[in-house]
Amino acid sequence: MRTRGYGIRLGLGAKFTLAVLTILAGTMAANTLYSLHISTAFHEKQLVERGNALGRLISLVSPEAILGFDFVQLNDYTHQLSSQRDVVYGVILSPEGLPLSSYVDDSDPLIKQRLEGVQSNDIAKLLQALDDDFELIRLQFPIVHNEVSLGRFLVGISTQTLHSEYRRQLLTQSLALAAIVLFLSAAIHVVFRFNVLSPIQALIAASRQLGRGQYTTVEVKSTDEMGLLAQAFNAMAEEVRQEQAKLHRQANFDTLTGLPNRLMALDRIDHAINRAKRTHQRFALFFIDLDNFKSVNDSMGHAVGDELLAATGARVQATLRDADTVARLGGDEFLVLAPDVVNEVQVEEIAERLIRAISEPQDLHGRKVVARCSIGIVLFPDNGDCVEMLMANADNAMYQAKATGQGSAIFFTDEMNTRLRERMQMEQDLNLAVELGQLELHFQPIFDTAGQHHRGAEVLLRWHHPEWGDISPSVFIPLAEATGQIVAIGDWVLEQTCRRWSAWHNAGIDPGFLAINISRIQFRRRFSRRLAELMSLYSVPPQALELEITESVLLDDHYDVGEELKGLRAVGVKLSLDDFGTGYSSLSYLKRFRFDVLKIDRSFIAGLPDSPEDVLLVKAILALAKGLDLKVVAEGVETYGQLSFLTNHGCDLTQGYLLSRPVNHEVYSTYLNSLKAEVEPRRLVRSERRIVNAGG
Repeated sequence: MRTRGYGIRLGLGAKFTLAVLTILAGTMAANTLYSLHISTAFHEKQLVERGNALGRLISLVSPEAILGFDFVQLNDYTHQLSSQRDVVYGVILSPEGLPLSSYVDDSDPLIKQRLEGVQSNDIAKLLQALDDDFELIRLQFPIVHNEVSLGRFLVGISTQTLHSEYRRQLLTQSLALAAIVLFLSAAIHVVFRFNVLSPIQALIAASRQLGRGQYTTVEVKSTDEMGLLAQAFNAMAEEVRQEQAKLHRQANFDTLTGLPNRLMALDRIDHAINRAKRTHQRFALFFIDLDNFKSVNDSMGHAVGDELLAATGARVQATLRDADTVARLGGDEFLVLAPDVVNEVQVEEIAERLIRAISEPQDLHGRKVVARCSIGIVLFPDNGDCVEMLMANADNAMYQAKATGQGSAIFFTDEMNTRLRERMQMEQDLNLAVELGQLELHFQPIFDTAGQHHRGAEVLLRWHHPEWGDISPSVFIPLAEATGQIVAIGDWVLEQTCRRWSAWHNAGIDPGFLAINISRIQFRRRFSRRLAELMSLYSVPPQALELEITESVLLDDHYDVGEELKGLRAVGVKLSLDDFGTGYSSLSYLKRFRFDVLKIDRSFIAGLPDSPEDVLLVKAILALAKGLDLKVVAEGVETYGQLSFLTNHGCDLTQGYLLSRPVNHEVYSTYLNSLKAEVEPRRLVRSERRIVNAGG
């Protein structure tokens, strides 16, 4: 029993014992009272029967004495019969109610009290005073002789002795009852405690341990309800244990790969830091990001993407030592914790093994997939002394590795934080560049190689930063692609191109075709629909646009890419395979997809006409294009020797610094106006090139 505040809280045992005590006491008390009541009624009945016997006897013997006026004899009868135990008075009255003979036991307390009350020995007054006394049995009997009433006999029998005996027995039996009830209650409590309370207390203790995460079972001692309850509790505890283990695994392990997740990885790094501080040892963190996961996931479906992640996790784990930890941080990011590393050479060897393991081709759903990764490496305590700093620096190093190209690993350096801050600032500024009018379209003319006539231009994007000046597209375009900003920027370029072509056309100027570079991220479902909307809005005909698509777009080789290409074909625009020859599967793309133009990468043009390898490659590309009935554009033409070689070998179109640098729309508009003024198209002479170059 415990107290809480001002109330009293009874335990189950106390409640049960109290209930039993109450039931037993109530039952036995009722039984005792009933028994005493029956006994008292029985004795009262005996008193009445004794009084009846006395009355009948007086009625038989008194007529003779009454008729003979023998009052002495009559008094003897009355005294002898009325002096028996419990008889307090006996009176013979005449028919007129006058006392003929009487006996009063004045030693009886009740009679003595009533005599003192009436203050007289008058029997009539005494009888009147005793008339309403509940402790007195009053009987009267007629005295008849030959059917003639001679009077009546009154007898009073006291029940005080009977009631006193009742009270004495009640007290005696109550004490005995209390002893019996207490004994039975104690016995029942002991039995209840052993058979019920003890198992319940064991269940309570086990449930408290269960709440603290200690999974213990309760001993099953019987086959009754308590035994069934113990069995049910044990089953529940086992289910809770399994569920807790499941929740613990879900909270600390990745469901897809079975590897530790970010939460557990951070905890293990924290333990590694504490251990390294005690032992004065170093450890390394490898922050791994799959470079082409999104491409695989989008092109082959999420099932293949999930299988790639699981296979990558298994490969990484198989590559490392048992003491190393592999975790999946989320998405396509993994983390490796390598304790007890000796020097950077050992760390580099681990990184090389990781790159080889991840980049090894693997068959997923019947297709060969090659994953590539970028790894950022940090060392403790060289690059940070806490979990947050190590993770941030490893993430920064990983992005630097990704910027250098796929399949590379880079150690963190302090300079990276500076570049990261600059990159973050540039990312913020790029968000506002379109809105603030800092982005501008430039145009690099494309000429007919044979006649050197103007045929169109490639649309290029330039960013003039108010503080940093002109930022190279090789810097901000990859940033825009990495952050996803390229989608909005690319849509802006697309709309501005259509707007600019429409403005020139409405002014009576023929700008030729405009070639637009399309980012892999920009080339998604509904791209063809968006292009058609813009062309319809600005009344741009299909032949006015040419879309330059790189192999990175075609790397997402799946149904959606094919459908988008079909959609573009339906729109009617020309499709150009940009940077042809630089990828691994250029020829396979020509086989699977239909293009109108091949654009030879500037890396192959740079060696012309002196490099035998470049000569052979360019000749082969030109022959291939001719066989497939494709136009060829050579970019990066910077010397007359290159232009002459391309002209002699049938290249259709050329562009490059030799012909014109990229220029803004005002300079390009001036050049287009100069072409409009001529009656017939003329060959672009050297002086005209200088005009265009001067504008750039």
